[in-house]
Amino acid sequence: MIQIFQAAVLGIIQGLTEFFPISSSGHLIVLPQIFGWNGVVNSLDFDIAAHLGTAAALIGFFWRDWVRLTTSFIAQTLRGFRGISSDSDARLLILLIVGSIPAAFVGILFKDTIETAFRSALLVGVTMVIFGLLLWWTDKVSVQERKTAQANLFDSIFIGVAQTISLIPGVSRSGITITAGRSQKFDRTSAVRFSFLLSTPAVLGAGLLSAKDFQGGADFPIFLTGFIFATISGILAIKLLLGFVQKHDFNIFVVYRVLFGIFLIAWAILIK
Repeated sequence: MIQIFQAAVLGIIQGLTEFFPISSSGHLIVLPQIFGWNGVVNSLDFDIAAHLGTAAALIGFFWRDWVRLTTSFIAQTLRGFRGISSDSDARLLILLIVGSIPAAFVGILFKDTIETAFRSALLVGVTMVIFGLLLWWTDKVSVQERKTAQANLFDSIFIGVAQTISLIPGVSRSGITITAGRSQKFDRTSAVRFSFLLSTPAVLGAGLLSAKDFQGGADFPIFLTGFIFATISGILAIKLLLGFVQKHDFNIFVVYRVLFGIFLIAWAILIK
């Protein structure tokens, strides 16, 4: 029962931190170390289950968008390139596919290295601070004048390349893609929405790629608990953030990142 409780807590944390720009992988790596949770919940298998939960959250929240985008693309293909380029939904689907390629390429090539070499609390602390400040600065200096429908090929490639950096724990997939979107003058809501849509293929693909190495066995109830709680909290986090950024900036997340990052750096150097 203790492991089930731990799985529920980490599942909730995974769901919230995957979509809030504060790094889910960083939290899943360091919190079990801080709390001394050394069992199943501090394993790559549990990370896989939790990440599949957030993939389910993305699909559950945005399935209507994906159906609309796909339907528009299929309908416009009958008109050829001109039809696709003139339809914002069909064009957006192409841009999301193109933007997903860099992270898929890097993830396939360096998956094993990333999973084994970057599980460091000190690294997470440093990246939390650096990329938190980058989000703050970019959001502060960027104007808000573009919508998701105005995205172009350069935006897609630029934000897609930025997403590859999130493979380093502590960077945050949503954080770096929102930062990249704001640097391209997307308003906050559009930057967040594009970030979430772009992350869907990456999160789902990474989860399915890792799932082939998944070993459930007798610990399956623990993994299922993490999956369920990550899904529920993930859907809640998506809804909350999309509503939050309509009236607020990202400063609250930046402050959290910096304070938590400083704590991790101090803990890794002085205590661990």
